[in-house]
Amino acid sequence: MANRLHLVHLTAVGKDVVPATIEFGNRLTVIHGASDTGKSHIFDLLSYSFGLAQTIELPDEAKGYQYVHLGVRTTEGKVVTLVRDLTGGKVGLVEEDLRELMTVPAPEYLAPQHVSKDPRSVSRVLLALTDLDESVVRKNQHNETRPLQWRDVVRLAAVDEETILTKRSPIEFGQYADRPVEAAIFRMFIEGHDDSGLTPVPKAAELKKISANKLEVLDQVIAELEQELAESPPVDQLREQLARLNGSLTAATRALNDVSSQRDELVLRRASNTERLASFVERNDELGSLEARFGLLRSQYESDRSRLEMLSQASDVLAVDGDGACPFCGAEPLHQHWPEFPLGTDEPATFAASIASEQAKILALRANLDETIRSIQIERQTIAARAAALSEDNLQLNSDIRRLDSEIKTPGGDLSSLLEARSRVEREIDNHNRLLNLLTLRNATARVEKPKTSTEVPIVSGDLHQFDVVAQEILRQWSFSPDSTVHYSTSERDLVVDQRVRRVRGKGVRSILRALFNVALAEYCLRREYRHPGFVILDSPIVTYRQPGDPELGGEDETISTNVVDAFYTYLQNQFSGQSIILENKSPVSPLPDGSREYFFGGSATTSERAGFYPPQV
Repeated sequence: MANRLHLVHLTAVGKDVVPATIEFGNRLTVIHGASDTGKSHIFDLLSYSFGLAQTIELPDEAKGYQYVHLGVRTTEGKVVTLVRDLTGGKVGLVEEDLRELMTVPAPEYLAPQHVSKDPRSVSRVLLALTDLDESVVRKNQHNETRPLQWRDVVRLAAVDEETILTKRSPIEFGQYADRPVEAAIFRMFIEGHDDSGLTPVPKAAELKKISANKLEVLDQVIAELEQELAESPPVDQLREQLARLNGSLTAATRALNDVSSQRDELVLRRASNTERLASFVERNDELGSLEARFGLLRSQYESDRSRLEMLSQASDVLAVDGDGACPFCGAEPLHQHWPEFPLGTDEPATFAASIASEQAKILALRANLDETIRSIQIERQTIAARAAALSEDNLQLNSDIRRLDSEIKTPGGDLSSLLEARSRVEREIDNHNRLLNLLTLRNATARVEKPKTSTEVPIVSGDLHQFDVVAQEILRQWSFSPDSTVHYSTSERDLVVDQRVRRVRGKGVRSILRALFNVALAEYCLRREYRHPGFVILDSPIVTYRQPGDPELGGEDETISTNVVDAFYTYLQNQFSGQSIILENKSPVSPLPDGSREYFFGGSATTSERAGFYPPQV
């Protein structure tokens, strides 16, 4: 949500004088009455408080008043007061709603003029409160930018009595040279973003200066190249010489390539042999390891067979005879104690058969193992023979490679000298081409073309159309005409109502249409959540009007009807999204809408409740 400002009060204070104050309404405030009662002075005080004027002209009634206080409420609801001495100087900033004469200096004083590098100038503080600080706008056709100032913003929100009647475009404030920045400020509000993304366009003088610097460098490089090529043949002769050198190099390298090709084949063979030898060594090591492990296994088989043979013999020796002494302890039969259960008579025979079976199994395993060991030994012998043959072949290949290495030479001349000559010729041809390109570049650089620029500031047509829709809707709500058409003309830089540009209308219509421009711009920004201060201040938007039954006049005497006046105030109080402050000589035709704030200045010669801005001093 974009931040806005709400003007709370304008108060003039001094020692031993009654404060002069205006309390602004939340939506519509109308200050009307006779001339020279201080209405336009209120506009001047607001501008002065904003730091837009260095001095202010004070009426006689202001005698004794020293300071003007402007209370401002931010979107967050915080009220700050701008305090400024009526004799000039800096603007004090007090972070509270202050309406009495200060007895101590303000906590902070802000520079009244905009200072782009100082965030504590009154302009930048107010811009920051409306999210507009550090915005930049295009100031000329070269896309150069300058910082947005609070003065730029207020021009599109506050219109004084003289400006509202002028035929000048509502976006213009300066000379013809200011047209780009004027349009850029208006575009910023319409499109919702500033011109910080623009790419600067160099000026013609800058381009000439850049061109002169480039020409100086180019001339130096060209002179060096011309000196280097002073004794060089023409480029056509160099190309012919290059063709002959390439032919000689082709012939010289052909024979060399043949010898190199033979050598490459031998090297590949040697590499293949070496790879195969490595695989043979690896396989031989693997087979040797297997043979050793199988040898250990055969030894184990022999050990097992010997133990079984021993068991077979022992079974015969240790066989038990029922009438003899015990073969284990030597006890006589009388003293022998055998198990109570009977022993089988076939157990010794079964034990002997088991031993014989195991012996046969081991013999079979040993026989298979011996066959495997023999096959390993045969394979190792084969590998050894093939490895010896490959080693012998590699010895011969090494001899042949050394012989070919000694034969590698340049047939019919020195290859290095030919390569050197070709490199020199190619370098000279390249320098000739560089010189030609540099001369072409120099001619192009010397022709400085004026960059295409325009003072026109294009505005996105869709956004501008939406602004037109808002302006037309408001004008119809003001009962100007039920079928009025409104659009902003970028060529006229003004509103065109019913096919007639604003400046050709009578002063009564011209002033109300100027008010329409400022109110519509504010309403457009508020609806879209674009940045805008959130208020409008209009001095004398209703210059003249005609009563019912009065004839409609043309030309400079063209006026609006009274129903437009009533609808104008009703809209500002009930439909307008922002705050409006109207300063008017003519009093409203009808009572103002409920909720609006009204002040009538009757002048010193009347008996009205309030004579003017400054109350009479007793």
